[in-house]
Amino acid sequence: MNTLSWTKNTRYAILAGALMLGGCASTQDVKHAQATADQALSAAQSAGQRADAAMAAANAASSKADAAMAAANAASAKADTANSKVDALSDKVDQMFAKSLKK
Repeated sequence: MNTLSWTKNTRYAILAGALMLGGCASTQDVKHAQATADQALSAAQSAGQRADAAMAAANAASSKADAAMAAANAASAKADTANSKVDALSDKVDQMFAKSLKK
């Protein structure tokens, strides 16, 4: 009976050891996984840098667009002022012409 029990335990121990050895990664596997992780990290950092550069360019373009809009608004205001002055001058000329016709 003892021999049979020991044999079952031995089988389980051998099976457990085989499973543990089969699940272990070799040094080469670990180095390969680390190299892959390093490449992924480098690619992610590069993508982040490119995204930061794109964001900076977008911010610069937005600032230029804001400046252009401000200049356009200022030009529009000046044009409106000039148009008002032209209208006033035109009214004056019309009044003077009307007075000259009455004489």
